[in-house]
Amino acid sequence: MLMFRRFQKAPSGPVHEMPKIERIKKRHLLKKKQQRQEIETIETDLGHPVKGLDDKAQLEGGILDDGSRVLLLDGDIVFFEHEGRMFPTLRSLLAGIVTIPTITIDMGAVKFVVNGADIMRPGVTKIDDGISEGDIVAVVEERHGKPLAVGVSMLSSGEMQVASTGKVIQSIHHINDPLWEFSKV
Repeated sequence: MLMFRRFQKAPSGPVHEMPKIERIKKRHLLKKKQQRQEIETIETDLGHPVKGLDDKAQLEGGILDDGSRVLLLDGDIVFFEHEGRMFPTLRSLLAGIVTIPTITIDMGAVKFVVNGADIMRPGVTKIDDGISEGDIVAVVEERHGKPLAVGVSMLSSGEMQVASTGKVIQSIHHINDPLWEFSKV
């Protein structure tokens, strides 16, 4: 008897897919000096101050299986390293730990963004001023202004305003990715 195997098509997702976060290795509390240094590094990477952490906040540092660093607050990952830069998670944006420039998308683009798609110009309805190419930005939906993704701007604000097509934001972290799922417990 011949057996036929059913071949499944590999899932097509963004090339910059995040590794599954099953555990955090080398997790430890940061000393106050280390915490200040980490915050300064984050503020440099973002170009914006971290205002939502009070003096009593105790950050933890950790290393993921892929070797990248994360910072945790009360068990939630609030900042993560990607390609040598520290990015805020959606949880840190929702908690008000940090505020970064935003790109607002229409409701038709939401289903694509929450599945990890990069942001295309036709779906953008509002662009904050002062964004430069390479800046870390939040992608928010137009109805409630809730953050759906964190990404890197591929164009400046001015260039995005005049563009009518093409990719404008590379998505790095989004709702339902492993970083988001890690903190859902």
